[in-house]
Amino acid sequence: MEPITVAVITPFLIELAKKGIEKFSEKGFENVSDGAINWFKSLFFKDEKPKKALLELKENPESQEKQNIAKAIIENSIQDNPEFENHLKEILEKLPKVENTISNSKNVNTGNVNTGGGDFRLGDNYGY
Repeated sequence: MEPITVAVITPFLIELAKKGIEKFSEKGFENVSDGAINWFKSLFFKDEKPKKALLELKENPESQEKQNIAKAIIENSIQDNPEFENHLKEILEKLPKVENTISNSKNVNTGNVNTGGGDFRLGDNYGY
């Protein structure tokens, strides 16, 4: 099994925790099979309510520990039943793409900066 990319799955899990499982099949998931949806539901929901791991990830999405717990739940399920890897691949392929963009900022550096050993400051130099 390929390693699960936490950066890819975490935003999805957080959004899922916020909106609930009823939104799982909406907006971008029309083509996800019932088998994949039911498998994923079984991992993170009980009686249509988010389980503790998902709730804790929602409360602290930046926590590497909480991300790793969610990742471990998925990986353990796949280890127990390798056919579930196909469900994960299907979900990841059909996830709405989450992109981070920076707009309306003049202090953006995209690329390498070679100062030749000199001082480098990015920004307005306020307070200097």
